[in-house]
Amino acid sequence: MSTIAFDGICFGDGPPTGVARAFADTLAAYVARGEADCVLLLPDGATCPDLARVRSVRAPRGALRRQRRLPALLRELGADLLHSPVAAVPLRAPCPTIATVHDLPWLHADAPEHTGRWRRFATQRALCSAARVLAPSTMTARDAERLLAPDARRVERVPHGTPAPIAPPPDPATRSGPLLVLGDDRPRKNRARLCAAHAIARRRCPDLPDLRFVGPPDDYVDEAEKRRLLRACRVLVHVSLFEGFGLPVLEGLAHGAPVVCSDLPPHREIADGCARFVDPRATDGIAAALLQAHHDEAWRQRAASAGPLRARHFRPEHTAAAWTRIHAEVLA
Repeated sequence: MSTIAFDGICFGDGPPTGVARAFADTLAAYVARGEADCVLLLPDGATCPDLARVRSVRAPRGALRRQRRLPALLRELGADLLHSPVAAVPLRAPCPTIATVHDLPWLHADAPEHTGRWRRFATQRALCSAARVLAPSTMTARDAERLLAPDARRVERVPHGTPAPIAPPPDPATRSGPLLVLGDDRPRKNRARLCAAHAIARRRCPDLPDLRFVGPPDDYVDEAEKRRLLRACRVLVHVSLFEGFGLPVLEGLAHGAPVVCSDLPPHREIADGCARFVDPRATDGIAAALLQAHHDEAWRQRAASAGPLRARHFRPEHTAAAWTRIHAEVLA
């Protein structure tokens, strides 16, 4: 049986949220397949996720320390493969590596965040050294192919997944909670413009629910509370300016929440036909979409049935099956 080392660097910054949560869910589904001996490399000080049948060992933090010390650790473990949820894999690993690239914003002139030259250089070097590069969306996969050309065949689209809800979606008529916004407060998340749009909409409709921002750094909730909010919210709102995937959109669909999201290629790939799409730079357009979602009972009824059906295509078990196939191909 092969020994697969999984890089747990995404668990080093507190409780797993977003991509880290999706990685943990998929790792649990992968381990359940029982096709490999799995070792999780956890950064010093990180809390181990609750994963049965996974050995955990301490691993270094910091870009330079990881480059120096991870190869020796992999040799000590007898690892046949290193699978990382990020692009930062060791350049001199003693075994093949699999890197995951979530987005490459510097390839998009309209992306709202600056990426330094060193970060771009390090990312490209790491991706070039990997035996396979995984990307969660078609857009990100094409960006990675551009970066790795002419050796683009190593790039593969493997979407994130979210677990099936334990209970069926609630009746939309009972959704009296807030307009829920999941995610951090980086500029790409477009919080200021969303707040301005909500203020415009609230002046037109005083009973419009409040915005509720959930996510680091100020409002972390555990998974049980997040699921409760997803089942209670009036609308799930995700009007970010740039995304490599869009996990909150998928989570909203899975729980039958009406979804208002920015018209971005990854969001279309997840939710086409099941969400209201808006121009994230058009404040008045966002305001109008919030009002429509709040008042359109027929649409909210359709969302409650169409969203969960769409989300079935994005399960951790599907992602784990893709990992299994890719590992076998790389090891062969």
